[in-house]
Amino acid sequence: MKKLIFLSMLISALALTFTSCELDDEDDSLVVHDIINESITTQVNWYLGTYVIEGTLYIQNGGHLTIAPGSTIKFMDGAKIVVTGSNSKLTAIGTQSDPITFTSNSTTPSAGDWDYISFEQSASSSSTLTYCNLEYGGGYASSYGGMLWVEDATISVNNCSFSNSGYHGVVCEDDSHFSSFTNNVATDNVGYDIEIEGNWAHTIGTGNILNGKGIFVNGDYYDQTSATWLLQTAPYTIDGTLYIKHDNGAELIIEAGNIIQFTNGGKIEVGFNGYGTLKANGTEELPILFTSSATQKQPGQWDYIDFGPQTSNTSILNYCVIEAGGGYASYYGSVILEDCSVHITNTEVRLSEAYGISLHDDAYFIDFTGNYVHDCNSYEVFIQGNYVHSIGVANQWDEDGMGIKVDGDYFTQPDRTWLAQSAAYVIDGNIYVGSETGSVLRIEAGATLKFTEGNYMEIGYSDYGSLVAIGTPSDPIIFTTAAPLGTEQPGQWDGIFFSSNTMNGATIDYCDISYGGGYSTSYNNGNINLSDVTSGSPTISNCTISYSEGWGIYNDNSNPTLINNTFVGNANGDMGSK
Repeated sequence: MKKLIFLSMLISALALTFTSCELDDEDDSLVVHDIINESITTQVNWYLGTYVIEGTLYIQNGGHLTIAPGSTIKFMDGAKIVVTGSNSKLTAIGTQSDPITFTSNSTTPSAGDWDYISFEQSASSSSTLTYCNLEYGGGYASSYGGMLWVEDATISVNNCSFSNSGYHGVVCEDDSHFSSFTNNVATDNVGYDIEIEGNWAHTIGTGNILNGKGIFVNGDYYDQTSATWLLQTAPYTIDGTLYIKHDNGAELIIEAGNIIQFTNGGKIEVGFNGYGTLKANGTEELPILFTSSATQKQPGQWDYIDFGPQTSNTSILNYCVIEAGGGYASYYGSVILEDCSVHITNTEVRLSEAYGISLHDDAYFIDFTGNYVHDCNSYEVFIQGNYVHSIGVANQWDEDGMGIKVDGDYFTQPDRTWLAQSAAYVIDGNIYVGSETGSVLRIEAGATLKFTEGNYMEIGYSDYGSLVAIGTPSDPIIFTTAAPLGTEQPGQWDGIFFSSNTMNGATIDYCDISYGGGYSTSYNNGNINLSDVTSGSPTISNCTISYSEGWGIYNDNSNPTLINNTFVGNANGDMGSK
């Protein structure tokens, strides 16, 4: 009889010991409060109940833990679940009415009471959290990590909530990413809702409600063939540099309505040492905002979006707002093009520390229309003289801005027009118009060209070229000094020079040319200069030629056609000749 009693007690004790791991599925209402401190290396089921974890629960060496809907998993101070090792797996699939809760064991819970649930390298990619509530974790460290921590692994997370984490809600490190991440909610986390590498931010799916700081994107090499950062309810914040490139091409698409923020020094580089494409195609109702992560926006709080030499010409910024950038250097802009061509349309660039947009080497716009560039600490656009014609129509410029800075260059296009803009073209350096096959530079009526000190435009010097600048009485073309208003003086720029290879058809009509003639005090010169122009002598008509430090027009062995011109205040006189 004693043996029977002892055997019965032993069986009862063993039953209590193992109820935390596997309960009789005929008793789904049973609630068990056991302390778990063990390793799981086989298939283990936790049926409906409450489980308290102390220390670290390892799921390893191919172990698989399945948690029943409606269960509550409580963690003591510093406790955690670690899924590690080949094919190790956690399956926590609740339901909408019976979610699984991972929470603090404290009677007065607070953020950071417990550490995390982590999935480490080589853990099974079929691990799943569905209809789970994670709360009051993230206590491992105060400046990194999260409540759900994925380290070089892949998991599925759907219909879950993450709240009151001591730092981030969810962290994906290295090549970690989501096989699915939809319809999740994050709120009241101390850090960001999600931290993820830039190469995997596209795995954040749809239907998520991110009520906190949003998504922290670590600077990374983005090499996806083509993927989209989907619209979320909170910003993507890029920390460091996101490089979009791959030997076979990488394409990043940003969905309309997104906010892309940058920390101090943050930037995007496209197409450097690998082919890259960036498509940020917003809409009038849902523009894409590129901005600083600072609360108060100021110029220079992040660096730039830079399109490099291997950028695809399908790259586009359309209906975007780009603000508070330009912090890298005074010779760059918030948007940079380097030896490439892109589309920029219907986009606003503002609050740049340097240029709004800068184009270098042989960079040009495929389309640049309907844009608004303003409130920059330098010129709105910096561009090479050979590609000014790629600045299109319907653009708006800051009324008090510095204008469009044109870098001195050889204009070798066959026949192109600099369109009239509401901002001036400010020419810094000399513009040489000509090529072996002939180049024609046309200036649209109403355009203003300003020249910095000592600079000029020369047509047909060593190659064949022509200037056709035809204004109207109501919209004359202005050639003048770049000196500030009220400080203009004769000789502040050198003038317009027609040389021996000037082509037939060169015309200056209804133009105002002022404050030139500064080429040299030892040579005769003027606002307009002609030297050995015989076969293609230009027509100069209906122009006002004023305030030259030398002559209004200086003619050296040329035969221009001069009609109805007005001369005012030229130091040497109206016309001089050799």
